[in-house]
Amino acid sequence: MRRAILVALGALALALPASGSAADAGEIRHVDLGKYPLVRVTAVAPEGTRPVLYEGGRRAPFAKTRDLGSAEALVLAVDNSESMYGRPIREAKRAGAEFLTHEQSAGTIGLVAFGHEALALTRARGEANSEVARKLAAFEPDAQPGTALYDAVKLSVSRLKRMSDQTRILVLLTDGRDLHSRSSLAEAKAAAQQANVIVFAIAAGSHAAIAPLRALAAATGGRVFKASDPSALGVTYRALGRELARSWQISYLTRARPGDRLELRLRSGGNSSTTPLQVASKHGGLQALIPSSVAHSPIAAGAVVFLAALLLAAAGFAGIRRRRKSELARLLDSHVGSRDPVGGKRKNKPFDGLLDWTERSLQELPGYERLARSVERSGMKVRVGHAPYLSGFAAFFLGIVGAILGAGPLLGILLMLVGLVLPFLVLRIAGYRRRKAFDKQLPDVLATIASTLRAGHGLRMSLRAVADDGSAPSSEEFTRVLGEERLGRPLDQAISGMCQRIGSPDLDYVATAINVQSQAGGSLATLFDTLSETVRERQRHARKVRALTSMGRMSATILICLPIGLAGIMTLISPAYMSPLFTKSSGHIMMGVCLGSMAVGAAFLKKIVNVRY
Repeated sequence: MRRAILVALGALALALPASGSAADAGEIRHVDLGKYPLVRVTAVAPEGTRPVLYEGGRRAPFAKTRDLGSAEALVLAVDNSESMYGRPIREAKRAGAEFLTHEQSAGTIGLVAFGHEALALTRARGEANSEVARKLAAFEPDAQPGTALYDAVKLSVSRLKRMSDQTRILVLLTDGRDLHSRSSLAEAKAAAQQANVIVFAIAAGSHAAIAPLRALAAATGGRVFKASDPSALGVTYRALGRELARSWQISYLTRARPGDRLELRLRSGGNSSTTPLQVASKHGGLQALIPSSVAHSPIAAGAVVFLAALLLAAAGFAGIRRRRKSELARLLDSHVGSRDPVGGKRKNKPFDGLLDWTERSLQELPGYERLARSVERSGMKVRVGHAPYLSGFAAFFLGIVGAILGAGPLLGILLMLVGLVLPFLVLRIAGYRRRKAFDKQLPDVLATIASTLRAGHGLRMSLRAVADDGSAPSSEEFTRVLGEERLGRPLDQAISGMCQRIGSPDLDYVATAINVQSQAGGSLATLFDTLSETVRERQRHARKVRALTSMGRMSATILICLPIGLAGIMTLISPAYMSPLFTKSSGHIMMGVCLGSMAVGAAFLKKIVNVRY
């Protein structure tokens, strides 16, 4: 009994220095500049206070302060080598289980055992405290000699990286020195520093190697606790818990440049402590080549601002000069340049120069003719130069919407791809609807032209009557035909251009008949009467065919949409049941096969229901 009391008092004496001066006034324990300009500071503050960090007399900018006592991820690495046989392993399991019951604030916990090799006893993402305590109570000492201490550190670091990307803590318990590890102390320290893992080590027994444990702790901002007797492990773990409750990690973006000397001041509980620091030149790359006096000089900042303003002014002046028109262009502008393709007025807009440059650049790419034809057929008041900017804006907008709704990376990329294609799809739909509207008006337009010709007017007057009294889109197209004819283009070529813009098979048939009549001669009024009746009959026949195939087209639509709709409904009803399709590679393969077979079936159905007439 007397011996146990002496052991407990000795353990308390070892734990008290950590809570003495550091508890009265906070202190900075470690500063990490490995990811400059991001600075990570590990500090100890009095219990119940929150530290505030100052750099050079000013509060650290964009600082994030995290309490190590409520770490997002914690791994307990316990030595189960041959030397831990008997009472040491029993005390280590008992004290570790007690520590886990008090560390309920940790997000996820992992367990690593290391004897002649390091083994992870928990899942990669960590487990609950009770499950870790159960596995800790179940493992036994290793029968083979060896202590893979540094391998255990690297394995614990890799586990912590999977468990969380926030605060990571490694609690290391060992009673000896490293034997037969594949890794070295330098590799273990580098792995912990790179992953921002803070190592707290417990040296159990009188034969534990303190130097490598202190090196690991000092390199990461942790601390070493010594328990000379295994029965003192419980007290040591409690001291470690108090140390975690008072420890903080502060990360911020520094204003200092490579080579600068700065002063970090920690304020906590009304007290403060100061730590001098110098940023190494190796952290800055090319920034280190600029002298500090030049970088911090207001004259240098003014010179940079003046140079930037001068470059912007030069760019604006060059743009204005490029937009100036020659004398001949200004004279022709009122007759040619001031009208848009459908004959309306077009004012000079501020982005006309940019759109002209975009169109010139697009002309060098394949598919420009198809894009220009789609823009013309749509009848929308846009230019070809608007298409790439509208596509980029739609992709950006849908990407932002996906990010707001919490979509994953794959779904976000898919939404952005849909945004890229969306403007071209809108142009195509608008062109299709405009062509259908023109086809619907075409028989009446031909009948109007025939009536005007029969009244004694010429063909141009007949087209003028359609342009003045008709409705869009036929009035717009015939207005453009007459405008081109007035500028010197032959009438038959102007009508052929209208056929290319509209893309209507009925209009192509009409243009061919007019060309044949112009060469063979005959009555134009009779020709247009015949054309009107023929086009009307063609459209009546097309509507009849469409009505007869409507059931097949509806069946094709239902067969294609039914699996997708059913999958969506089942996902809403039971997400866990459908999650393997979206989370596992086999589910992705099944979805790909299903979509491929649906695409093949849709192609066959479309071939069946589309009847050429």
